[in-house]
Amino acid sequence: MRFSIDIDSGDAISGWLAPDNPSASPRVIVVVPGRADVEIDGMVMRRDVYDAGYHLTGACGFLITADMVADLAQLMDIEIQEAETRLPIYRRYAPDRDLRKKLFVFDCAALPQRRLLDRMSGFFSLTYRNTERTGAETTIASIVNPGAQSVLLNGRSHAARYDDLLREQGFLRAALLRDPFEELAERLYFLNYVAQEGGDAASLYAHGLSSLLPFARDFPFKDPKGVAAAFRAASEAQRREIASPMTRIFGCEVDEPPRHVNVTQALHRLAGFDVVGLRENYPLFRDLLAAALGADVIGGEDPVAYPAIRSLAETLSEIGLVSDLLAEDRALYAYAAEAVAEGLAPSQTAA
Repeated sequence: MRFSIDIDSGDAISGWLAPDNPSASPRVIVVVPGRADVEIDGMVMRRDVYDAGYHLTGACGFLITADMVADLAQLMDIEIQEAETRLPIYRRYAPDRDLRKKLFVFDCAALPQRRLLDRMSGFFSLTYRNTERTGAETTIASIVNPGAQSVLLNGRSHAARYDDLLREQGFLRAALLRDPFEELAERLYFLNYVAQEGGDAASLYAHGLSSLLPFARDFPFKDPKGVAAAFRAASEAQRREIASPMTRIFGCEVDEPPRHVNVTQALHRLAGFDVVGLRENYPLFRDLLAAALGADVIGGEDPVAYPAIRSLAETLSEIGLVSDLLAEDRALYAYAAEAVAEGLAPSQTAA
């Protein structure tokens, strides 16, 4: 999917939307809080989009006017979304509400932290969550673009694919790392829920983790011996998806399996980020991010944690096969934790 907003003159908003299927007729939805959604078919001919090969007919433009949306010129809280996926296309920038900042928070967690992201989203015009689902073409061509003034992205996307472009477009880049055994424990619990729930949950939250759904569905969480047996019986595809997700995101190319050399590459990339933090020292991550943005976008919100995850993480840490699967992430996390500790040492000494 590709999209662009040409102009927002106050009393009119024009743009175009080319769906993933280039022969499909696009539809957009105008969302205004407290009002019924307004659905608009894209039927304005866009020769430029047709010539670029993004749409087979070029009938993919849209023009939103006050005839369609009352008081359009006065509305600040108005958002345009793609009708089928509800992907945000445009939201007006409001100086008294939105930060004039662009931020990508890379987070390896499969479990979405909704309350935390809801809090952060209140500081940005546009928010894109679970960027691993959005697709590289849409993200690169339409979301990460020079016209964006206030945008937040969050997800498990491969940093190697986007890092150079993010820097060119003035994005702040932040990364949140976590103890690998705790991340795997939480991932298994969450995928167990997704597998039981079925339906849209799998497509929403299990992108790139589909082979782990049957593994997690019948996982023996309360049986340490059964846990070890489950990993011994795991398929090669399942082991590949389990193996060192942090190193894969920060140190590998797409589809490249994590190896020890990728730990060095991940550390090198993270060293260029604006903010790197540990889930276990979340207040520090919050403060560093606030300093980079000039606003405390997290406030008192903390990631949700469950006692059962810590218990399973301890069990996982005692299984040699699991330790091997997470070898690169264990090394990456150890180096990152050491760097954070060294960074804190002067202030602790002074105190």
